[in-house]
Amino acid sequence: MRNLGYVVIGVLIAFAVAVARPETLDTILQSRFLGESALPRYSDGTEKQNRMPEPQDLVKLFPNIVVRQWTPAVPSVAITFDDGPDNTYTPKILDILARYGVRATFFLIGQAAEKHPEVVARIVNEGHAIGNHTYFHTNLSRMAAWQVLLDLRKAQAVFTRLVGQAPAVVRPPYGALDPPAVEAIGQEGFKVVLWTIDSLDWWGLSKEQVIKNVVPALKSGVIVLHHSSGGPGEDLTGTLEALPEIIRTLKDQGYRFVTVPEVLDEIERQRKAPKKPAPAPAPAPAPSPAPAPGSPAPPPTPSPVQAPASPPPLAPSPGPGPTPAGPPS
Repeated sequence: MRNLGYVVIGVLIAFAVAVARPETLDTILQSRFLGESALPRYSDGTEKQNRMPEPQDLVKLFPNIVVRQWTPAVPSVAITFDDGPDNTYTPKILDILARYGVRATFFLIGQAAEKHPEVVARIVNEGHAIGNHTYFHTNLSRMAAWQVLLDLRKAQAVFTRLVGQAPAVVRPPYGALDPPAVEAIGQEGFKVVLWTIDSLDWWGLSKEQVIKNVVPALKSGVIVLHHSSGGPGEDLTGTLEALPEIIRTLKDQGYRFVTVPEVLDEIERQRKAPKKPAPAPAPAPAPSPAPAPGSPAPPPTPSPVQAPASPPPLAPSPGPGPTPAGPPS
């Protein structure tokens, strides 16, 4: 009877662990088949339901893996789009970018890419870059590190099959990531690219609200987050209407538009560039030798004599006046 009680307690503990920390149970039973079959349960739905502030500054913890902004040599901005592709918003965004000659970066969901291969092909053919936004739009912060890699590899296989590219950059859905996952992603050869400015378009904002969230914060080296597809009920009309004005504002201010791979290339060039040596400090004047004991003190050094200031020019003397008249005769 006692043994049966222990079994029941063990089952209850395992059930509690599976509910509270499912990745722990997955790790205990780790296998590729189990890992891939469990991935869909980490897909948490829309941005609006799951976005939360970052609990830690991942850029500070992992400066060689995580990027949020950079310091370009000339004024530059990187515009990015998450959650695509689809047949509703992504093609219209591509039309706007083509109209203004702007290149951007699309962080694509592997599952969505399989549904819209022609849109993925158009993104690449028109000179834009792609990034890995997971296969299922999964919350990577709730997964074991080995499952994170399974998901990313599954998406990579889709991109390679569709366009012959395996992107080297990852953006976690919801911006959710924990240190063990960052370490695993970095060891896999990826860079994690977050954002500096969030348009918050995933709230279904109006054109005016999207512009207000983006334009005042624009400066060189920022990475701007928009979305090129939305979850059920999400309306990105505000992005479609605001994007031309945002682009015109940046062009009028002389900014260039770069893709995320170009951002990473510039960061790497700056890292490898030789450091300029600091200028050597001017040598201090040598002290005068002390006089020998008993010798007279040297005469004081005369101060330089300043030339007296030139006197102000004299006013011209008045000319001779009329000759006074003599006394009357």
